Amino acid sequence: MSLSCSYDFAMDGWWYEIQNQSDFKPLNTTKRKRCASCKTLIDINSDCIKFQRFRSPVTDIEERICDDAVQLANWYLCESCGEIYLNLEAIGYCYFLGDDLRQNLRDYWDLTEFEPDNQRMERTGKNHDN
Repeated sequence: MSLSCSYDFAMDGWWYEIQNQSDFKPLNTTKRKRCASCKTLIDINSDCIKFQRFRSPVTDIEERICDDAVQLANWYLCESCGEIYLNLEAIGYCYFLGDDLRQNLRDYWDLTEFEPDNQRMERTGKNHDN
């Protein structure tokens, strides 16, 4: 079985960069941030992955000020979603940053006919009965 991706990665005109994908770092902001995947709040100093987001300039003024990339608000993944992100990324699974990665993992399990144990199911927010 092979995985293929038909997503065009236009992402509504924005893209993201991550300095080192395997680096979980403590959230060092003045306020808690919401996980871009599961939407739970990430506490200050909790481990997370930070994504810097950018878009192309749309006006001449933006282009003069920002060159070819206007920085948008950063997105963060909590530790649980960050682990899923790293694992799905490692196998080349196609997803959109901002999707519920727990659901993407469950979709991958369905695709590969993988039968997770109860502990894995609990981490994705779904039990065997659902």
